[in-house]
Amino acid sequence: MDNIEKLISGIDPAERDNIDDPGPLQLQDPVPVFSQRPVQVDPGKSGGKWRIIAAGMAIAAAAAGLVVWAPWQAPTGTGPASPTLPTTGDPTTGPSPSSSADGSALPRIDYGLPNFLVPASQDVYFQDSAACNALDLRTLDLVDANGIRTKLPDNANAYPVIGCVDSLATILRSDLAEAGNPTGDGSGIWLARWKDGTWSISADDDTGINVVGSMPFFTNPRLRALDNPSDPILKPEQLRKLKVLGLDGTSLGRLLGPDVPSWMDAKPTEESHAFGNELLRMDQPAWEEREWKMDEIGTPINDPMAGPNDVDRYDLVFYDLRGKKVFSLTSMRKGAEQEPTDCADPGPTYKLDGESPSSVVADAGPLKLALSTVTEADGSRYSVVGLYPADLPSTGRACDVRFGVDIGERTLMLTHWNDPMGFKNQGEINAYLGSGEYTQAKAVAKSLVIQDLG
Repeated sequence: MDNIEKLISGIDPAERDNIDDPGPLQLQDPVPVFSQRPVQVDPGKSGGKWRIIAAGMAIAAAAAGLVVWAPWQAPTGTGPASPTLPTTGDPTTGPSPSSSADGSALPRIDYGLPNFLVPASQDVYFQDSAACNALDLRTLDLVDANGIRTKLPDNANAYPVIGCVDSLATILRSDLAEAGNPTGDGSGIWLARWKDGTWSISADDDTGINVVGSMPFFTNPRLRALDNPSDPILKPEQLRKLKVLGLDGTSLGRLLGPDVPSWMDAKPTEESHAFGNELLRMDQPAWEEREWKMDEIGTPINDPMAGPNDVDRYDLVFYDLRGKKVFSLTSMRKGAEQEPTDCADPGPTYKLDGESPSSVVADAGPLKLALSTVTEADGSRYSVVGLYPADLPSTGRACDVRFGVDIGERTLMLTHWNDPMGFKNQGEINAYLGSGEYTQAKAVAKSLVIQDLG
């Protein structure tokens, strides 16, 4: 990948309207949400009571045209890292994680939902019913096309709940869940049904389970990144598939989650943890870490004594408390990533918003954090958060943006911290820049220091 327009392959978001106001949020009707006051609980203890509250703040935000909705208070603590397991995987499709998605050793967090469920968004619609009260990821069955039943890994952060209504529930296959599945189809939605006193996810209901070539159900933010939010193509098709399952429009809205570019925290997490190794050091919130080590042809390296600078390629990714990828770094031996000097496609342009200084200094100079929006020649756009040279102009040709920067004997790729987001207009971009998610990114960038790699 030689420049910024190559960061994402296979994604062709259509044209977004570039107007100043965020516009009204696309809620079908006011939705109840939970009082999200997380409490850390030791594993094995019961979950306590939960309650639904009226969505007064969500309604007020919708009236004001805000993108950041109901308040979200992050937990005040985090548990130990999940255990390290041997890596496996096909090097042609990507590395396998050095950490398991099984979070059973982590303290459980009570967010106000039953059975320690983690809410996927700020506004989770969760019906007060016997079925929804019984939803528990630890007992939920996955049933494949052959009728074989399996269980989810015991990590609620990897599988947050989007909504529960009318004996149906939607579970997010988060970025964290997909980190251990290099041949998977990317993060999407699992549809769970309550039948005969149990919850299960069936391949018959979900095109993303063991069905080659099919597209899984996606959340509204994911659809925005893949589609044109002003003139969508994928969303109507997804809604058609869901309606075949007997769901009305109101239920669909509740089960797909808020129609915003990103399910972002209203406030940044106050807690900070020091992280460091021989490559870098940084302060990060209660995030979950995954790292991969590989040789020059992509074969995983399982040697625990091999450090980030001892291998040909090292990947480090952090996920937030809802399993979303929020930081990504790739470090390679210098020369392993060759970038062509010619511009293959001069049409795409970029625009940087929310520029903020970082502590990272490359061989060519310091780097800055920014939200980069790439506009293709046909007008389609997508946005990602990452680090760029501090002297990079705020607008220009995408061809002029390098994917990697050199630091000592390593080349680092830092321009793609998260997955692409689809903004309808500049107003939504401005709202995102004021969100807790981007505020947290700025704090991490200012603390991030790459060690001397000379």
